[in-house]
Amino acid sequence: MIWNLTKRTILSRRPVSAIGPFMRMRGMIARDFSEFDAMVFSNCACIHTCFMSISIDAVFLSEGNKVSSVRKSLEPWHPFVGAKDSTIVIELPEGAIAKSGTEVGDILDLNAELCEPEKLLAKRFEPPIAPETAIPLRKE
Repeated sequence: MIWNLTKRTILSRRPVSAIGPFMRMRGMIARDFSEFDAMVFSNCACIHTCFMSISIDAVFLSEGNKVSSVRKSLEPWHPFVGAKDSTIVIELPEGAIAKSGTEVGDILDLNAELCEPEKLLAKRFEPPIAPETAIPLRKE
C-alpha cells in the first residue's frame, strides 16, 4: 500500500514494483489497472506514455519519498515526462492524485500495510486475559 503521510490518505492499495529491464520498458503498455493500482519505478526520473492505450497520473518522488512533481491525466504518446531530482516514479490510474489529494511536498510511505479496521478496533477494546498471575501474590 502507498500511504500519503502528509494528507493521511491512501494513494494505492495494490502497488507493483517494475523490476527488470523488460518490465521497466513495458510499464503500462498493453495493460490496465485491473490487477494492481500503481506501478512503481525505482531509480527513475522520467517515463514515457508511448504505445499506451489509457491516460495515467504520475507522481515523481525525490529523496526521502518527498513528492517533487505530479502530472495528472497524462495522455498516450508523450515521449518524455520527467522531474528534476526524482528518484522514484509512480504510475497511477487517472484521477488517483486528485482522489488522494497528493501535492508537491507531501511525504509518501511506499511500504505501508493496511490493517482491517474491524480487527484493529477489536484489538483496541479487548483487554488481555491471563489465565493466572505470573507472580503469586502474598496474602497478608
